[in-house]
Amino acid sequence: MIFFGKTIACLAWIFWIMIVDNSAIGKDNKSMPMMDHSKMTLSEVEKVKKMVVVRDSYIKKPEYVPTYGTTFQRVKARGKVICGTNPDFLGFSVLQGEAVGFDVDICRTVAAAVFGDARAIEFIATNGKTRFEFLIDGTIDILSAATTYTFTRNVLKKLEFAPTTYYDGQGFIVRKTLGVSSAKQLEGAKICFSSTGTGAKNIADFFATHEINYIPIPVPPDKNAKNVYLDGECDMYGTDRSGLASNRLGFKDPDRHMILPEIISKEPLGPVIKYGDQQWSDIVRWSVFVLFIAEEMGINSENIDTFKDNIDPNIQRFMGEKNGLDHPNLGAKLGLPATWSYDIIKKVGNYKEIYNRNVKTKLGLSRGLNKLYTDGGLLYAPPLK
Repeated sequence: MIFFGKTIACLAWIFWIMIVDNSAIGKDNKSMPMMDHSKMTLSEVEKVKKMVVVRDSYIKKPEYVPTYGTTFQRVKARGKVICGTNPDFLGFSVLQGEAVGFDVDICRTVAAAVFGDARAIEFIATNGKTRFEFLIDGTIDILSAATTYTFTRNVLKKLEFAPTTYYDGQGFIVRKTLGVSSAKQLEGAKICFSSTGTGAKNIADFFATHEINYIPIPVPPDKNAKNVYLDGECDMYGTDRSGLASNRLGFKDPDRHMILPEIISKEPLGPVIKYGDQQWSDIVRWSVFVLFIAEEMGINSENIDTFKDNIDPNIQRFMGEKNGLDHPNLGAKLGLPATWSYDIIKKVGNYKEIYNRNVKTKLGLSRGLNKLYTDGGLLYAPPLK
């Protein structure tokens, strides 16, 4: 009798759990029919399994606390750099097939510096939530994913930002049928934005400043603001203007959408590393600076060999041929080969080459602020000496 009573109680408990679980799913559950797995092909089953693994695979790990040289040494021991980036961001990072894009090439410069091989690298897809988690727990060595340098991220998250590689600003995109030409005309509009980025505060500040009422539609990290916008759940969405240009080209009818003229924030984007290993920080930082310096010197991937044995001492240092009395070359000061800066340019190219083949060619964006300081831009590197 006791066993029977326990059985009844157990069944009642299971039934209650099922009710709670279904109610938590919400109204979308009604429109989601049960999948008939018996009619799926083997490849389709594998895709579903892979999606579930990706969704459920991240378990929070202890914080990675590097000290001087520890990140660099584990990279050397492993034989490759692990870089986190966006998986599908045209012009900046596309991981389908061979990884390509501006942010991808920034990571490749570090691999070229360390190993003399820009392909000694593994890319891990990240989103707005996992990008910092992967850095904090040491899953990745470097993050290059259109990440904005902010006070809070630098100070509270204990992250170190390398030199800015792309100066951007947040903007908005709308359907042309909305009939507006400015974000200031969007009184009462529904606006989508990522819940994990800088967009929410930027948008709130902009509309508060201009005393415009709006309906915020925060998008969780497992969804994309672009897709929510395309599904008609908001009138416009906001993100970095480089991202808007990239996303718009992927729309079915890009000419039906327009990017509004307002730039409502400063978005200095660049690679990020975990605070603690100053040697790794120096390697990443100077790998980026080398891209600027090479362009300033007129050195690119095609002509770099003509600069060997140059009369200019600055070029001799760049090529690994000259230094002071304490070290044979600049690379030795970083624990790198003498040809580390030569390898970066030979294998990846200078900043102009990286920008042109990824951003200018694919997105049609002019360099703007992303020019050298000598051309009126913001890119400036300290002396390599």
